[in-house]
Amino acid sequence: MKKKIYLAAGWFNPTQAEELTQLEEICDTRDWIDLASPRRIFVCPPNAPKETQDATFDGNLHHINTADFLIVNTRDKDIGTIWEAGYAYANEVPIVYFCAGLPAGAKFNLMLARSGIKVCTSFEDLEDYLDRSFAAGTLLEEPYDKSIE
Repeated sequence: MKKKIYLAAGWFNPTQAEELTQLEEICDTRDWIDLASPRRIFVCPPNAPKETQDATFDGNLHHINTADFLIVNTRDKDIGTIWEAGYAYANEVPIVYFCAGLPAGAKFNLMLARSGIKVCTSFEDLEDYLDRSFAAGTLLEEPYDKSIE
């Protein structure tokens, strides 16, 4: 049975865009994943009319609300992405954080750490987690247990 994943991530600079492409590819190669990636679904330029902005906002909320879980890329702490994570948590949608952009020795944010069921620090870590969860038939809860800020 397919699981719907909402992929919350910025794509507003080359590094963010490249990481998002890799995350999309990781999901695309798993036939059990029904991916909702806003970059693929909604395009809302800064000068878009109010109707387009409203449709984009409402569409994103719909996909978050109907997701089985979120993958949230914390690269550059994109404010929209962090907002989506808070909204998902408040609506009891499980969150898997992805933070390959965390510098060596850096600490992960306490509020994010406590709101997620898993924090993945590399593409390999995320792939392993997704594959183990699929094999188990459920999302594995593996709370973050490293240093927090």
